[in-house]
Amino acid sequence: MNKRILIFGANGRTGQLIVKYALEKGYSITALVRNPEKLTITSERLTIHKGSPTHLEDVQKAMAGCNYVLSALSALSVKDSFSFKMITPPKTLEKSIGNAIQAMNEYGIRRIVTLSSVGAGDSYSYAPWFMRWVIRLTNFKIVFADHNQQEQLVQQSGLDWVIARPVGLTNTTNPGKLVVSYNKTPSPFKISRMLLAKFMVDQLTEDAFLHKTPILSES
Repeated sequence: MNKRILIFGANGRTGQLIVKYALEKGYSITALVRNPEKLTITSERLTIHKGSPTHLEDVQKAMAGCNYVLSALSALSVKDSFSFKMITPPKTLEKSIGNAIQAMNEYGIRRIVTLSSVGAGDSYSYAPWFMRWVIRLTNFKIVFADHNQQEQLVQQSGLDWVIARPVGLTNTTNPGKLVVSYNKTPSPFKISRMLLAKFMVDQLTEDAFLHKTPILSES
């Protein structure tokens, strides 16, 4: 396989699993990260670009030679997300995905897989009551506003896209079976990051969820 993925969010807990699985699958990877020293995975097929997905020029440079784009970005840090303190929305997802779409059109790249969340877009009613409560009262409202903008940009892009909407993420290394739904609150309300990472990489070449927004959990 001589295909290259541009990955946003490669330093995150899910992002590093995405990088690891993609390398195991034979992909080459370009990781656009703010702090390269945090990405401890090494491979001759891994190229690290220092920069930010929120800067168009950084995205354009990193995207050269790539065939796919995969974003595992977070809108805010965990600390800022749970805070009650008002902050100016950084719009990380909106800016980054907007830049990705522009650069993809420039390079003629078609496939993008993005990480969102249950509760975004038309799945808000399928988030459990405690999650909706947290969204209303904390800076998670900023997180989900950014998810919504990201999803809207992707859905209107004209590209080949898949938007993953996982439920509560866990770090288990012995995941169960992937469960995909669209119109219900999954129970149990959990999914392994390992299972999520595999799903996202697999969607780069599979069409079963093309132009869809699956809610992902595990049994």
